[in-house]
Amino acid sequence: MVGLAAARRGDPAGNWPKPDPFSPHSDSGPAYDNFAAAWQSEAKTLEAALHEFADKVGISQRKYESADHETILALHSAGAGVGLTTMPAPAAAHPGTTTGLTPGTPPPSLADFD
Repeated sequence: MVGLAAARRGDPAGNWPKPDPFSPHSDSGPAYDNFAAAWQSEAKTLEAALHEFADKVGISQRKYESADHETILALHSAGAGVGLTTMPAPAAAHPGTTTGLTPGTPPPSLADFD
């Protein structure tokens, strides 16, 4: 059928120009316009999502920096010459002796109620 149409135009070999898909007279023009419009819309949606994500990352970064700063201040104020240490308390001068309050009488036990 294609050869017959070409023969009617005077080209028996069937060598005629193929339709240009980007020509304004083809059916692909509206399809391309729709595709381009959808692509632009999707690009705007992605841009908005990236800006929202960047805002959330910025907020998180500021919160972490603030928490780090507060922790550093707390550590510096805890060790600011107030006598706090991680070392154990010193032992008494003589082993077996206690300092401060002395223990009273022990509470009654079951052996006391025979």
